Amino acid sequence: MSLPTVSVIMATYNHADFVEQAIESVLTQQGVEFEFLIVDDGSSDQTRELVASIKDVRIQFFPNEVNRGACVVANELIELASGEFIALINSDDYWTTTDKLAYQVQIMRERPSVGACFGRARFVDRDGRAIDKSSLPFGTIFDQENRSQGQWLRRFFDLGNCICHPTMLIRKSCFDELGMYNNRLRQLPDLDMWIRLVKHYDIYISDKELTAFRKLPGQNASDATAENMKRILNESYFILKDFFDEMPSDVFFDGFGDLLINKKTYYPEFLEIEKAFIYLSNNRWAFHIYNLIGLDKIFWMLNNQPYRELMIDRYAFDDRAFHALAAKVGVFDQISSGDGLSSVRGDLLIAEVFKRCLQRSPRWLKPILGRIIGRTKEGV
Repeated sequence: MSLPTVSVIMATYNHADFVEQAIESVLTQQGVEFEFLIVDDGSSDQTRELVASIKDVRIQFFPNEVNRGACVVANELIELASGEFIALINSDDYWTTTDKLAYQVQIMRERPSVGACFGRARFVDRDGRAIDKSSLPFGTIFDQENRSQGQWLRRFFDLGNCICHPTMLIRKSCFDELGMYNNRLRQLPDLDMWIRLVKHYDIYISDKELTAFRKLPGQNASDATAENMKRILNESYFILKDFFDEMPSDVFFDGFGDLLINKKTYYPEFLEIEKAFIYLSNNRWAFHIYNLIGLDKIFWMLNNQPYRELMIDRYAFDDRAFHALAAKVGVFDQISSGDGLSSVRGDLLIAEVFKRCLQRSPRWLKPILGRIIGRTKEGV
């Protein structure tokens, strides 16, 4: 018996009202051989019984009575998968076309450098009625244009996630090479995966709507609740602090070359210094997190050779400059009740850093810093 082209994986949890529609949208797929691996993650409603009642030779169902978390289940299903590609569907969503898999497999066959492809989403309510994207705060977040690897990483770094996870078709070999989802992350395991993926592979975004993404206020894992927002901030820190690790230099220059202070940065030590300063750039969301990471990296470098010598000689940045910087970055400030963490404005911060560098910089560096200071003052 030949192996399936695609392994479709689904974790079910308390979606008795929707799971049958989700399964049906997979079973009606045409033009491609697939297996359908389903795990129930300890549902307390009738989800487990409904899934078990659906008989199809392509389905392998693994009922569980204990809830262990979406990433644990997804990772187990990936390990069980025998297909060349893996597709994921949420148990409250459904695919909008019967050729979703065939269409994406063709994309992957035609683009061997692409590690995964995605599409757009149609938002629907509990009853399956379409929701106008303009009525949602992030209704067009998944309507992305294709980018280079470097530019995707720049987008993730500056603004966060923008890819619709349940439209994914990914080569199983990518998981074999890069590892599985990180279960310590509850809000952002997909963003963490995309960052790891794009460091080594192209991705492709189709302009077709491939899934109906069901909005269930108060129930979606991505809802902007107070608990979720706190987790997002904390998980962003864990992801961002290692963001540049294992990033190929050509990908780094493509995505972040315009932010470099020294455009002729080639040596590893120079690159690490530049990356630390990039965290202090302006106009990013939750910039107190970036500032904290940047401060931590600069603190370490000023205590370790050869970074300390390079920072003093080539960037005119010494302990006194760090003192001034640390006084301006209010990473742990509370400005008022309910306002959360605050920080000095990013544009003022970076202007101060570059001003100090300009005052003590070598002649070759002054024109570059002058241009950066000018852009920062203008808020560019």
